[in-house]
Amino acid sequence: MSSCKVRIGYACINLSLGKKFRTFRWKSVEDQDIQKIKEVIQHNIVLLGDIIYDNIKKNIFVYRVTAEIIPFIDKPEIKKLIEKHKILSEPKIQNEFERIRKWQKQYNLRISMHSSHFTMLASPKEDIVQRSIGELRAQSEFLKRIGGQNLVIHIGGAYGNKVETLERFKENLKTHKSEIDVERLTIENDDKTYTSEEVVRLCKELGLKWVYDYHHERCNPSKYANIIELLREYPPNKYHLSSGIGDIIKPPHADYILKEDMEGLINQLDLAGIKQADIIFEAKKKDLSIFEIMEPMENGYWKIKTTKL
Repeated sequence: MSSCKVRIGYACINLSLGKKFRTFRWKSVEDQDIQKIKEVIQHNIVLLGDIIYDNIKKNIFVYRVTAEIIPFIDKPEIKKLIEKHKILSEPKIQNEFERIRKWQKQYNLRISMHSSHFTMLASPKEDIVQRSIGELRAQSEFLKRIGGQNLVIHIGGAYGNKVETLERFKENLKTHKSEIDVERLTIENDDKTYTSEEVVRLCKELGLKWVYDYHHERCNPSKYANIIELLREYPPNKYHLSSGIGDIIKPPHADYILKEDMEGLINQLDLAGIKQADIIFEAKKKDLSIFEIMEPMENGYWKIKTTKL
């Protein structure tokens, strides 16, 4: 029996509720269509509250909020309109923020957000770095409103030289430290470029949190370090799990999580001496994927279903 207690969650869309987040076109911002912008933002934040409430009822205490909860959240134009018209101060929205913060404290919810693949702090282009900082700042501010702990990003591309790119990442983070919420910033190993080993080395040096993606490690394995030793030496702050489509080392995510993949991750955590893990299921069937292979215990914890003969 595993000695690691796990809480399981999913990303963004709750398929059980059958409700969708809404968006608006950039033209609504250009035309300053405040009514439309208010309606969409209020709808999305109320739905977020409904999702988190539904999660709690189902023992799901880990959840990733969509980075597009407020459309164009990283753009200064939308930020000015929101501030000018006090959209986030609307009573209905404030009530949702208050409820979510209360639930987060009461149930010790793990709430995160994953920034878009356009967020590239290591880019050699200053305009892209500035745009990335704007996105991270806006997303961090939203996470603060709801008690969120993790803003996950990838290091990005190699730009022809990984050593130089990693140095540029460090320098950009140092230069813009006052603008970036380093307390919430969490770096993830990716499936093509930066391995767990490289992410751990970077995070140790900078004092950052990291998220370990089990499937990414299979697709893009660490070359010079044993993953168990890495997990033991610098334990991740959270975890991602997905199953490949057709082949275990193919990056695209399957509809569900294979039971053997969950067992594989748990085995690694046990070998590394990890006693507690919050795991996001990155499966196309979202919340439904959890119940396929897991069964709830209490206080947000889950165990792998046992197969009866």
